Amino acid sequence: MRLIITLIVFVLFSSGLQAQYIPGSAQPFQFASLYNPAFTGIENFGDLKFGYRYQWAAFKDNAPQFANLSYTTRIKQPLDLKVNALRTSRTDFKNLVPKARLNIQGLGFQLFNEKYGPLNRTGGGVNYAIHFPVRDKMFLAAGGGLSIENIRLDGDELYFGENPDPDEFMDYLKSGSGNHTELWSRVGLLLYGERFYVGATYYPWNTSVATSDVAFNNPFYKANAQVGFAFRLNEDFILRPSVFALWQVNGKWLIDYAAKFYLQERAWFGLTYRDIQSGIGSAGFNINEKFSVAYSFEFSLGKLRTFTGGSHDVVLSMRINNLKRVNQYTW
Repeated sequence: MRLIITLIVFVLFSSGLQAQYIPGSAQPFQFASLYNPAFTGIENFGDLKFGYRYQWAAFKDNAPQFANLSYTTRIKQPLDLKVNALRTSRTDFKNLVPKARLNIQGLGFQLFNEKYGPLNRTGGGVNYAIHFPVRDKMFLAAGGGLSIENIRLDGDELYFGENPDPDEFMDYLKSGSGNHTELWSRVGLLLYGERFYVGATYYPWNTSVATSDVAFNNPFYKANAQVGFAFRLNEDFILRPSVFALWQVNGKWLIDYAAKFYLQERAWFGLTYRDIQSGIGSAGFNINEKFSVAYSFEFSLGKLRTFTGGSHDVVLSMRINNLKRVNQYTW
């Protein structure tokens, strides 16, 4: 059984590892700057997040696991210190200030680890973005990012049954020779305001830092796009539908369709449909002006649902130097 599980995990996920880093999460809006670096610095506080995903629970000890740690902050505030990216005020004062003085600059960092059976991916990156005011309460942001990742095949976790026939290639894998390091880049644009956002990201190039005979460096995605809106239903409820799409090198799109309901900006509930035939139920709660927690459960809607089990996601957030005591604006 261990052999079967190991081989299934290896086959299903080896193609996914042939790609620049894309966070494994059922809550991609929580890590927006990792998908599109133009989101970096959009909030007027330091935004620290930790996400953990336990995927395909039926695999138990062999289930894929994902961990993401990210931090974004502003390194340049607009001249009016009361201005927040999505909560601007004093427009009469801003009209007297050159727009160049109202630019916002953001900086972000991330660390990640993903484990797919015998495959292990570890790395980190840095993002930068500058936000230009184009009109009252509307910004155009441009950002770029670099990430480095190491993909390693752990030979000790490969199992080929009792007394397998001698195989030179299998011995080579078990010796730990599958180790590859790659440097990736991405650039993004984002237009946003109080009630909408639309953005796109492109992955222009990559280069190998260290290679091996067993390498996973072929690009799998070329770009992504995201769009979202906010509709106030009444004084207590806000509806925020969104679409997130990944463009693969084969020209096909992987698309998430999501809708989240917010209650007084304190709690939210959401549903997502992924066109890979899976659904996601999510919920989050802002504990106070500093801390929030969110949970998601993803379930298959296809033929694998009885075999794989569900996937669990937990995201913990901390807002640092939140001087205005504002709740986090979740896309």
